[in-house]
Amino acid sequence: MVSSPAPNSDVEIDFRALTSVVWKRWPYILLFVVVVAAGVYVTLSRIAPVYKSEATLLITPGESDLTRSAQSTTDTTAMDQQAITSQVQLIRSRDLALAVATRLNLAAKPEFDPKSANPSVLSRALSKLGVGKSESTLSVDDRVLGAYFRKLTVFAVENSRIINIDFASTDPKLAADAANAIAEEYLAQQSAALHTTTADAAQWLSDQIVDLRQKVQTAEARVEDFRSENDLFDAGGTTPTTLPQQQLADLNTELSKVRAERADAESKAAQIRAGLALNTVPNMVDVLNSPLIQNLVGQEVALRSQIAQLNATLLPGHPKMKELNAQVGDLDQQILGEARKILESVDAESKATAAREGEINDALTKMKATTATANDAGVELRALEREAAAERDLLATYLSRYREAVGREQTDYLPPDARIVSRAAVATDPDFPKKIPMTSAATAAALILAVAFLLLRELASGRPMRRINNVAEPLPVVPDAVPVSGHTRWADDHSVRRMMPSEPTLAPEMVDRVEDSLRAIAAQIVKAGEKRVLVTLAEGSDSDGRPLGAVALGRALARTDARVVLVDFRGDGADARSMGEGADLPGFADLFDGDASFAQVIFRDRKSRVHFIPAGKKPLNAGLLDPEHLETMLAALTLTYDFVLIDAGDEMIATFGPSCGMAMVVSEFAAADPRTIGAFDRVSEVSDAEILLLVVDPAPIRPEAGEVASVSAGEAA
Repeated sequence: MVSSPAPNSDVEIDFRALTSVVWKRWPYILLFVVVVAAGVYVTLSRIAPVYKSEATLLITPGESDLTRSAQSTTDTTAMDQQAITSQVQLIRSRDLALAVATRLNLAAKPEFDPKSANPSVLSRALSKLGVGKSESTLSVDDRVLGAYFRKLTVFAVENSRIINIDFASTDPKLAADAANAIAEEYLAQQSAALHTTTADAAQWLSDQIVDLRQKVQTAEARVEDFRSENDLFDAGGTTPTTLPQQQLADLNTELSKVRAERADAESKAAQIRAGLALNTVPNMVDVLNSPLIQNLVGQEVALRSQIAQLNATLLPGHPKMKELNAQVGDLDQQILGEARKILESVDAESKATAAREGEINDALTKMKATTATANDAGVELRALEREAAAERDLLATYLSRYREAVGREQTDYLPPDARIVSRAAVATDPDFPKKIPMTSAATAAALILAVAFLLLRELASGRPMRRINNVAEPLPVVPDAVPVSGHTRWADDHSVRRMMPSEPTLAPEMVDRVEDSLRAIAAQIVKAGEKRVLVTLAEGSDSDGRPLGAVALGRALARTDARVVLVDFRGDGADARSMGEGADLPGFADLFDGDASFAQVIFRDRKSRVHFIPAGKKPLNAGLLDPEHLETMLAALTLTYDFVLIDAGDEMIATFGPSCGMAMVVSEFAAADPRTIGAFDRVSEVSDAEILLLVVDPAPIRPEAGEVASVSAGEAA
């Protein structure tokens, strides 16, 4: 029989009742808030005000470009964050703190050196237990510096070279004086450090200069000694050369000159000789410039002039004409004779220049050997000169730096790499306590706490709760039944014929067996670690419906705290209806075609943490599924979930079987039944997966829709 729907009782908060409670208690809340505000204000008024003053430093090169060392190659504008942080730590150093404490006589102020003679009871107790240190055991400096560092705050402004120095004190003037004293002491210590460094550098340079002078003298003496031993004296001139090199150059010049003279003499001799061969006087400067030849040529010209005059009156055979012609011939012979003498002198000159050329060649050969020896010695000489020059340059550099260091030390011009940008001023308003803001915050907190206390107390009493009744869908009820996992059957036309809810009712004696079966199967799947599990049915199941083994298995796995997703490839909508979302939902078919995303097709079971993907609004055909695309989508689910349950029919076994590590066959028949064995064979033919068996007893069909069917037994194999 079918029972009437049982109302589900639920409760909700009556906010109107809560508001009424708060409104009724409002005078008490107001009184509590006023008391808290007054107490906080009075307490803050009794606290000694603390004033804070701030001094600002700029970390920048203090030296001018006009006085900076010429040897300095440091980029004075660049300063990294580590350098700024280092300066912050220098300002917080103990030595600087001691100097400031001494300068301001902080030890005489109770704020920095509290009375250690009368420590508090708590301090004495902690000291005996070894938890704290008694102030009486600390020195005055330690007590003063402890208070000093608690009141000091030094920090660098981000992305800048500004350092802020904050100092707090109950005395506003002391706070300003301390901040300014810290900045001034920091600059003084920086200047002192530079002065000490410069003095140490000057002393070191002085010692090095003494040694370098001796080294320079030794190196220069070695150069001169080597030069004299190897006759490598400088020949003078703009270009430094040795004497052998100069002599070799002179011999080369003289040889070129002698060769030119010899060639000139030979050329003159050849021309004179060619003219004499033709019985003519060569038209050469050396011949024509001879005084004797010039005299003879003049006499010949006079005789020829006389003959020309006598030709007008005398015949060629006249004795006078013959005499004059004879005289002209005699003069020609004399001229030729003088030309031969000039030829002999030119030949002699040519021979003399040839002999001189030979002598120069011999001297040149000897000088080349001497120069080669001098060049070898010159290599070592240049090495000695380079060493001496290096020592001289280093000495000159040290001397320049020493003079600069001594000048800076004597004139006391050593500005620190920082300057005060803003000096601390005496504060007029206390930094702590801020009476108005802190009292306002305490008042608001008290109001919130009071209201919260009233609400929590009222909720704990249960008075503002009111009970409501929700009428659920009609569910079958079996008297004295205990809910366990089960399945729902559906007819071929998808209409409900008989129903087992997600938490169905069974006879009490069947509960343990069914639960044990599902628990055993889930435990074996978890132990195997296979992420993909194929769920299929044996042939010949009752035509009125099918057992929802995949749903039951998913819920069993979810109880092991595993993340499970069930993918329905059957298309009858039974899994979706059983899990509470209905059948007309987008699913895997829509996801596969790109009409929906994963977020649109993944739903959650109404009774467990199992997620499920319906078959979809489109029919699924195993032959039209692209294997590569299908594997990509299943791989994405495998990466997201611990287990992927694939609820598939016989036509899908060949598609999903090879990729599944385990399979579960749900049968309404015995394990040895041929229909159950056939289901095993269909899976084992396409897959090496381990196959588990869930046997459920078929329930009798009742004609009324929604009646309860029971599972008589279940077992796993």
